[in-house]
Amino acid sequence: MNRLIKRYIPLMLLVCVALTCAMSAQAKTPKKKARTVYYIVCASYSSLDKAIKHSEQMSEVLFYPVYQATVNGKTVYRLCCECYYNQADAQKDLNGILSGFKGEDWWIWPSKGLAKCVYRPLSPADGEERIPELKPNVHAISD
Repeated sequence: MNRLIKRYIPLMLLVCVALTCAMSAQAKTPKKKARTVYYIVCASYSSLDKAIKHSEQMSEVLFYPVYQATVNGKTVYRLCCECYYNQADAQKDLNGILSGFKGEDWWIWPSKGLAKCVYRPLSPADGEERIPELKPNVHAISD
């Protein structure tokens, strides 16, 4: 029994020290700052119902998910068609490839990290699945 204790106590102490060091190093590691994502907003509403209605009334070619944001303490719902990690790329596509679709009220929304998607319209492929959430483009579509 003494031999068992003599062998395993140092091992247990070593494990405890290793775990303590690992936890200490993890606590000192700064948390990553959320990367800004630039959404091209096609419309914005104070009501989720109105945003969904607009999303559903879009043509058979355009499908815009609805994202939630907070502005001056109030929740708003935004229809977005694309998003980017780079504001210049968002502006390039807004003025270029998307200019044929855009209305006067289209604009770029800088969001701290990915925004919360609260509605996705049905996919035209089968009418049963929802379109996916937007994923940030790493460069302009028109490149």
